[in-house]
Amino acid sequence: MNVKLRVITTGVLFFTGQFVMAQKAKNDTVTKEHKIEEVVMVGFGQKKTVQELTGAVGTMKSDAIKDVPVASVDKMLQGRISGVQTGNASGQPGGFASVRIRGIASVNGGVNPIYIVDGIRVQSGDLTSGATTANILANLNNDDIESITVLKDASSTAVYGADAGAGVIVITTKSGKKGKPKISLNFESGTNSRAISGLEGLNTEQYRHLLNYSIANAYGFDPTEVSTMASQGSWPTGTFTTGTIATLKNIYTTNNDTNWRDVTTRSGYQNSINASISGGNDKITYYNSANYFLQESELKGSDFKRLGFTSKVDYEASDRLKMGTDIQLSYSRINTLPNGGGFANPILFELFARPTDPAYNADGTYYLGTAGRLSNNLFNSGYTQENNYFRASTARVFGNIYGEYKILKNLSYRMVFGAELNNIENDTYYNPIHGDGYQVNGRKTESTGRYFNWNFQNIINYNFKFGEKNRFNISAIQEAYQRNFRFVAGQGVNVGSPNLETLSNFIKPIYARGERSKSSRNGYAAIFNYDYDKLILIDASLRKDALSNFTEGQKWGTFYSVGAGIDLARLQFVKDWNEISQFKLRASYGKVGNTISSTPYSLYEYTLNYNDLPAGTMKYVYNPDLHWETVKPLSLGVDLGFFKNRLKVTAEYYSKKTEDLVFSVPLQISQGLPIPSDSDQTYPFMDINVGSLVNKGFEFTVNYDIIRKDELTLSIGGNLSTLKNEITSLYGGQDIIIGSTILKEGEGIGTFYMRKWAGVDPTNGDPLWYKNGVDGETTNKYADADVAVQGRAFSNLFGGVNINTSYKNFTLSALGTFGFGGQVLNNWGAYTQSDGQYTYSYPGSTDALDFWTPSNPNAANPKPIYGNATSSNRTSTRYLAKTDYLRLSNIRVGYRFDAKMLRGTGMQGFEVYVQGNNIWTHRYDKNLRFDPENNLNTTNNLNLPVQKTYSIGFNIQF
Repeated sequence: MNVKLRVITTGVLFFTGQFVMAQKAKNDTVTKEHKIEEVVMVGFGQKKTVQELTGAVGTMKSDAIKDVPVASVDKMLQGRISGVQTGNASGQPGGFASVRIRGIASVNGGVNPIYIVDGIRVQSGDLTSGATTANILANLNNDDIESITVLKDASSTAVYGADAGAGVIVITTKSGKKGKPKISLNFESGTNSRAISGLEGLNTEQYRHLLNYSIANAYGFDPTEVSTMASQGSWPTGTFTTGTIATLKNIYTTNNDTNWRDVTTRSGYQNSINASISGGNDKITYYNSANYFLQESELKGSDFKRLGFTSKVDYEASDRLKMGTDIQLSYSRINTLPNGGGFANPILFELFARPTDPAYNADGTYYLGTAGRLSNNLFNSGYTQENNYFRASTARVFGNIYGEYKILKNLSYRMVFGAELNNIENDTYYNPIHGDGYQVNGRKTESTGRYFNWNFQNIINYNFKFGEKNRFNISAIQEAYQRNFRFVAGQGVNVGSPNLETLSNFIKPIYARGERSKSSRNGYAAIFNYDYDKLILIDASLRKDALSNFTEGQKWGTFYSVGAGIDLARLQFVKDWNEISQFKLRASYGKVGNTISSTPYSLYEYTLNYNDLPAGTMKYVYNPDLHWETVKPLSLGVDLGFFKNRLKVTAEYYSKKTEDLVFSVPLQISQGLPIPSDSDQTYPFMDINVGSLVNKGFEFTVNYDIIRKDELTLSIGGNLSTLKNEITSLYGGQDIIIGSTILKEGEGIGTFYMRKWAGVDPTNGDPLWYKNGVDGETTNKYADADVAVQGRAFSNLFGGVNINTSYKNFTLSALGTFGFGGQVLNNWGAYTQSDGQYTYSYPGSTDALDFWTPSNPNAANPKPIYGNATSSNRTSTRYLAKTDYLRLSNIRVGYRFDAKMLRGTGMQGFEVYVQGNNIWTHRYDKNLRFDPENNLNTTNNLNLPVQKTYSIGFNIQF
């Protein structure tokens, strides 16, 4: 009997298969009941059914994965698995996303979940250098993925040891199945635009209006007089310089009214093609696929392309021996744009460029301004987007091979070897005609980073029974992992021929540098599982890891977990309640680690010293006691199933404490120690283990198959998570202020620390702040207001809701996501709403237009003053916005042609569908002008916008 199930929720999984379980009824007769069990992948190739789990695990299957038209797996988890938060670093196609599992595991950046693909640890994140960005996970084809499993607690992650503190994401790719060859083709095409419009620039009329009042308030003019004086160039003596008078005259007399967003944007396009063939027999199964993916953002010059190939073969040589191999080849190219706070960032340019400057000449070519610059000294972003590039090309080769030999009936040995080669070429080019390369007649930077990593595993597994109900499983694991990195880079200026964009064509070298590094890890682990008739479950694991980065005496770390569960539904008195099909209580606790990027060694670097002679200088301070950060997760959960598991409910509590946090402790400059060249610190420092934090929260998941009929199905599901992050101890108990945030005992990471905005004085338009930083008395003097804690950046309540239904041949699926409790700082608000300080040079956004006048006393902004002596635009909660939101993240409507319709075509299946991604977003705070699912950071930084996608596609099976 073949049982085929379609994934109809993302929170509950179903696996193709069947099993027979004997169940004792009240009358002591034995009946056989067919059930379909959910199977998930856990550590080191082990599979478990949901009934056997004591840990906290969430999974997505292939049917849910294919509904998400994004470039990489890290961008598809939001709202689909409880306890998981993701945030796009930007809307850059092919860019990486931050992923957090049950909170923030460390105060240090770079502590992220580890990714396991087909049992092998792979690299993740942005591996590029310089101005480019790319996500190595975007080289993995989503259509080749069978399942994604998120391991969240100690019972699930401790077997991975030293760097599993932030969680583990296990990716299993598709395999072939016995039977005749199956061919699958998928094509999808769509358009991309901004999911959130964002801040909008001023048009010419609005710009002049804002200037009128800014100048009038500064010099005591009537606003209506400013236009006349500016147009005529007749100002009272000493008001402005000759150059400013000329510029103002042009602003007020020109007919130009440029919408710079129209200049920097286009209609983004998205296209994907996937083809696969799979099949096999009793001895060998295979899966081969090829894929092409293209995604353009709305902004010119921003896109991602990928071409990939996968081949997976499993061979059963005998009853005792199985072996297989998996090869993944891919090549990708990403073109990025300057992100964040650079003036070359087109998002910033839209707000800073004057609408009174033209974008094009009369002949349609780009207007490049006087002396190569626009009137406010900026470059025409339309030209630089088309003629500069920030490009990263990645070639990835991944392969693994395994062999499994059954030594005895219950004793087996498994060997796995995997290797990954990532070669990333970064090219940055500034043209010699216009832009940042103009002054040096062109600039070119080329670099190559090569990562070669290998992973070797030896696994012995022994399982046995004691009686009919006592099942034991014991595994012993040895694992070795090595990371090799090599990097070379060079830069040159003054291009010989503008059409030759190779580094050798730039005749003046600026620098050439290179580096290489190697790190290795060796680990031993043991796993113990006990199962009493699926009623009582006990799991335990122990792992010892050695890391080459640490000094002798600190290389080894010990990590462990214990977990237990009991399914009360298997007890007779609960069986009497026919409605209850599962009632499992479970708990786990353990210790895992965070591998930090700091070094304990006293390293030296060579620099050019006096008279260009090489000299060695100390780079880091020796600390032989530096070691892993340790994470101690506690997890308590209950899994409920009703009505033969048509309704499933999971509730969990977790507490994850991180100890021995690594902090950079300042040292006295008088000690003669230098500041490391690659550090952003302003003082010498030493890294030490001190401090702790804790993440606590609840997770709830509900999935309900409401209707199960031949022609009609309906299921709904959802998950909700809470999170409280708190720093429990710091070095010396001292607060650490980092820009507009603070690390403080009793507060969480990402806590804002600034003055509190009290609004605008309706009587005179002055800015107001609360004197004590909280409430009560106000002041119009920025310096007289105290700084105070002003809430946190990250959502403390988040989740998603999904619905899946089908009627005859029609299918519909939708996912909504939400988040509450977070804030984000518009760190460019001082410029975009400058209250007159920068309005002349950089117009800003339309948000600045709601300013105080006698006829508008309840305005959002104070009266604008040219030069702004009131400091009203300095950092305060004025530029904070709540990130509470609801979003329709995905909706998909499809039609499947039945067998009668396809008769004679040779096709076994055909589906056509339309879908949308991020098509609707509700923001509760009207002041939130950015995407609420930002990069889990405290500031927006005017990053490239997240994309909204509409697409149409079809699937064909032969």
